[in-house]
Amino acid sequence: MSEIFARLPLLLKMSGEASILILLVLAAQWLCGQRLNPRWRHALWLLVILRLALPWSIHSPASLFNVVKIPAAAPSEQAEAMPDETTSAPVETAQPAATAGRAAGHDWRRWLVWVWAAGAVSLAGGALACQYRFNRRLRRLRPLTDGPTLDLFEDCKALMGVSTPVWLVETEAVESPTLCGFVRPRLLLPAGLLSTFTRAELRHVFLHELAHIKRQDILTGWVMLALQVVHWFNPLVWLAFYRLRTNRELACDALALARVRTGENEAYGLTIVKLLERFGQPVWGPGLAGILENKQQMKERIIMIAKFHKTERGVALAVLLLAGLALATLTDAQSPTPPRPAPTGEPDAAKGVWVVRFEPVGDFSPKTPGDLLSRIHVNSGHNGMIGYFRTTKQGDKLAGSFLAYDPDQLQAALAKVPSLKVTAVEKLTPDQLAEYEKSPQESFLDIKHLDASQGVWVVRLEPVGDFAPKTPGDFLSRVHVYSGQGGMIGYFRTTKQGDKLMGSFLAYDPDQLQAALAKVPSLKVTAVEKLTQDQIADYEKSPQESLLNFDHLDASQGVWVIRFEPAGDFAPKTPGDFLSKIQVYSGQSGMLGYFRTTKQGNKLVGSFLAYDADQLKAALGKIPSLKITAVEKLTQEQLADYEKSPQESL
Repeated sequence: MSEIFARLPLLLKMSGEASILILLVLAAQWLCGQRLNPRWRHALWLLVILRLALPWSIHSPASLFNVVKIPAAAPSEQAEAMPDETTSAPVETAQPAATAGRAAGHDWRRWLVWVWAAGAVSLAGGALACQYRFNRRLRRLRPLTDGPTLDLFEDCKALMGVSTPVWLVETEAVESPTLCGFVRPRLLLPAGLLSTFTRAELRHVFLHELAHIKRQDILTGWVMLALQVVHWFNPLVWLAFYRLRTNRELACDALALARVRTGENEAYGLTIVKLLERFGQPVWGPGLAGILENKQQMKERIIMIAKFHKTERGVALAVLLLAGLALATLTDAQSPTPPRPAPTGEPDAAKGVWVVRFEPVGDFSPKTPGDLLSRIHVNSGHNGMIGYFRTTKQGDKLAGSFLAYDPDQLQAALAKVPSLKVTAVEKLTPDQLAEYEKSPQESFLDIKHLDASQGVWVVRLEPVGDFAPKTPGDFLSRVHVYSGQGGMIGYFRTTKQGDKLMGSFLAYDPDQLQAALAKVPSLKVTAVEKLTQDQIADYEKSPQESLLNFDHLDASQGVWVIRFEPAGDFAPKTPGDFLSKIQVYSGQSGMLGYFRTTKQGNKLVGSFLAYDADQLKAALGKIPSLKITAVEKLTQEQLADYEKSPQESL
């Protein structure tokens, strides 16, 4: 469901763009009137199907969406705050977990996703159930064996140019002629049709239904259902598909009339009227197409039949319309002009360097640089930013600033952050720039010298479910809350309790940290305690405990060696080359460490020790430039030999 939540803006953008195209098609059909023949009127709706189905398209200066702006499909919560490497904030560059307050802000959108999903499932389930019940009624029906009728039908197939095998079936399951299926199509005839219709009238019915096969209308019907399920909330999509079905029947009438003898229009129209008088409402289903799909549009069909001419008309107009609408609405707006690239190297005041200052507003009260950065999704080198994030205490408020090479662009980006207010933009002289670079990060918390009088809590947690960490690294691999953010001070500690490893953090806002940790499904908060100064001192001195002794490996507990070699065009010459491709660390993903390399001819191969061979093998298997060659369990002697083995290099 989280994936659907992330795609919600894209879905709304697709539906919005399709709505504009639907209105344009309706307007074009109204303006052109009878100058467009039925085939081309139907073809215009195929553009709508394409627009609904295409999440992305090519960018074009001719796109209508350069003028009619549709909101971009990129949820801002997916962005990451990436401070410049010159900042000194005690924050990692990985994505932080959202705070409880921000999550509450998205509740309405999550409810919207659930409502959409309920509507989509209901519509899809209802349509498929309807089709399934109808198909069950047809299972035991046998095809017609009446020779004259089959001969007439084969003649009609040859006239229409249809080579697909089609069964003729007479059944009480339908009240008007209906085509069912597109892989193995069956033409269902209501009981009594063969005895009451003349050979000429049957020929008209057959030609119309074969036109559906010729035009692949059943397959189009399934595509329409899929798109209607996705875009069920858009009333214009329902209107478009209603009009498409109407135009589809007109197009089939036109195709059938193009195959009959000249002057047979009236007889064909009388056949339609006779069907309407003697037979009932057609059965609906995504895999069905009848000759009396929409009785309310019968007048429009009769007028078209009466005025039909075999000569093509309006071809140039139709091609112009299709090409114009496709160019304007099946393309996307051009990407905005990329911002001026960030200057490389050190900031140079002679080239223009500004400082953009801002402060928190509303109920946002950051205590650390990390807190302040957690709200900012603007990255160094983008949106006019150089970086060099700094914080300054102003009374009981922590204010922040960035250096910028394009202050207007950065100011506009920061203005979109609801919890921040830009307070000043200043161009710096070389001396001011030098002073800014030397200025320290200020914080209301001194993480290196914790003061119990300011409030310091320990939040204790344990693994739950099938999560059974053996090392501190295993534990941290599940926690995406970082020092200075989410109410956390840091000071991660682990303690052995029997065969389980427990964890804890220090916090300056225990409620905020507890809420962030509660979102980690494999962890459970067990206690929150406020510490005295002595307890803080004891906590800081406490060691990290582990269920594995990395310094004295014991083969009886299970130690494996995972061997691998470079693959593709990756040809490392040194151990460092090898490690540059491996983002798996000791104590995580089942790894003990002890990286070793060995020369094999002109190739350098590598290995790690592991306490969970399957977990490490799975992690290394995701690296495309590596290939695992062996997994072996080691004895104590083999383990000792491995530890003594040197690193080799080409």
